[in-house]
Amino acid sequence: MPTQHLKQTEIKEFLESHNLAPQKQFGQNFLIDSNLLRIVFEAGVPYLSKNVKVAEIGIGLGSLTRFLLELPNDLHLFEIDRAFIEHAKETYLQNHSNVILHEGDARLHLPHLFEETLFVYGNLPYHLTSELITIVIQKCTSLVGAAFVVQKEFAERITNQISSLSVFLSAFGKVELLRTLHRKSFYPTPKVDSSLIRFTPSDNRNALFQTERDIEVWSLLLRSLFWGKRKQMKVSLKESPFSQENLEFQKAVWIASESTQISLLKRPEELERTDFQNLFREILANFPEPV
Repeated sequence: MPTQHLKQTEIKEFLESHNLAPQKQFGQNFLIDSNLLRIVFEAGVPYLSKNVKVAEIGIGLGSLTRFLLELPNDLHLFEIDRAFIEHAKETYLQNHSNVILHEGDARLHLPHLFEETLFVYGNLPYHLTSELITIVIQKCTSLVGAAFVVQKEFAERITNQISSLSVFLSAFGKVELLRTLHRKSFYPTPKVDSSLIRFTPSDNRNALFQTERDIEVWSLLLRSLFWGKRKQMKVSLKESPFSQENLEFQKAVWIASESTQISLLKRPEELERTDFQNLFREILANFPEPV
């Protein structure tokens, strides 16, 4: 596999020559450590059989992309920055017939891949991390895995803590924190460290969710119970803007609580991920259309 990558000086020269500056709104902090780039790439290698399509969200100046281009797999690249799009077309993407470059917001283009057998890479903008991960994991029904570079605090929250997002994702598979990426490994240097996480889907998705509506109920349950920080779940269920007016849903949750003996007098952080899944199953069993 290749060892080439863009050094910090090369990135600075490119930006200066094009009168550009890294855009915070796009999360443009470029990974410049070649060893870490290889580690990010290799996080997906065991999943990349020949029938798997590979996607990268946010190619930037192509440091990770150069690794991916050595693969025989079909490659889907997503980039929103016009300068980086033109640079890719004019340089390292030439003469690669297995590559499709999606120009613009990845959130608008990802639906083209929802039914594909897919592995996804991404160095994600901090402010879009939750949204992009949720889209990939929820909507890509034949996903074989994903490797994301995210803010360290976010990675710890979804791997080591009970939160609405960590519980939501646990119904689809396993999220692992693979390693910390020190902030000095990026240019420009961000204020916080990052982490490499990997998602591996499980059979749990098919066991829990029969329809998209089931996923909506799962999301509604978690958004409602986690709405109030450090509040009892019964209080959050009543006060949450997601469930406040939905008395039938509130009734369904209370009945599920009684049936499973999972008390709503507790705070959500006191439960296990499987407790929420048991509540969810009971809600669907008694109220197939509670929303």
